[in-house]
Amino acid sequence: MQIQLKNQIFQVDPGQNKHYWSYINSIDWEPHTFAIFDHFVTSNSVVLDIGSWSGVLTLYAAKTAKEVHALDPDPVCFSELNRNVELNPAIADKIKIYQTAISDKKETVRLSARNQYGASSSSILERKRDTENSLELNTVSLAEFLGNENIQTVDFIKMDVEGAEFRILPTIGKAIEKVKFPTLYVSFHYSFLNENMYHKYIPSKFLNKVFMRLENTFGFSIFKKKIRKEIQHLFKDVKAYTYIYKSDGTRITFDDLQRNPEMIKSTDLVFTNVEWDASTQLSFPSE
Repeated sequence: MQIQLKNQIFQVDPGQNKHYWSYINSIDWEPHTFAIFDHFVTSNSVVLDIGSWSGVLTLYAAKTAKEVHALDPDPVCFSELNRNVELNPAIADKIKIYQTAISDKKETVRLSARNQYGASSSSILERKRDTENSLELNTVSLAEFLGNENIQTVDFIKMDVEGAEFRILPTIGKAIEKVKFPTLYVSFHYSFLNENMYHKYIPSKFLNKVFMRLENTFGFSIFKKKIRKEIQHLFKDVKAYTYIYKSDGTRITFDDLQRNPEMIKSTDLVFTNVEWDASTQLSFPSE
């Protein structure tokens, strides 16, 4: 299957995710993501794609970057990622892939998914609605991964890890300091954290379903205070960065995050020491 990502053409094997690839190929998919990659990834960049899924942004980054390290622990995603890299020989030599799960520490966990692996819902955060959790895997910290693979230089990190960001970010300081604070682009999954709270504190699957339905209907949150407290401590290891941008290019501060940590419900964040004038790239209004 041939797809176009912005102005680049790739060959992919859609595997079980043909509907996702067809959707990505049919619309102007995530223009803010491409704007971020286009600004911060250069021909000299070493890119770390943590949570690469089947490789959509791995492939796009490799068209420009010097080197891309792509990680995904989901066995279906990893197989599709491997195949999609092979189908693009012009950039395949730039890409190294790893079936690796990054977390806050080295431990054995189960990978959960809604109905099946490979459908962009796999998470190391347990949730009651998941029906698949057959895969046991070993996690490592980002610092351990970089050391194990002898990766000395990283210029750009994309992190889209279905909730594991809430474990990784508070312990990421050593790793990003080692590679001199690369630009860090994080996708947040607030709802996964919320579901994980339900899983931990409300053991009954039936009560989980009832309370979550009430929450979705009426907008209240049982665990708002617990989640807010966790988010407020989320960014202590990234305070060395000069700039923080929302995904639409709006610049914010660490004080903004402290006052309104729930903003991550509606925006990804870029932590960087490189200034970004998004008005030259994005035409949609700010959030």
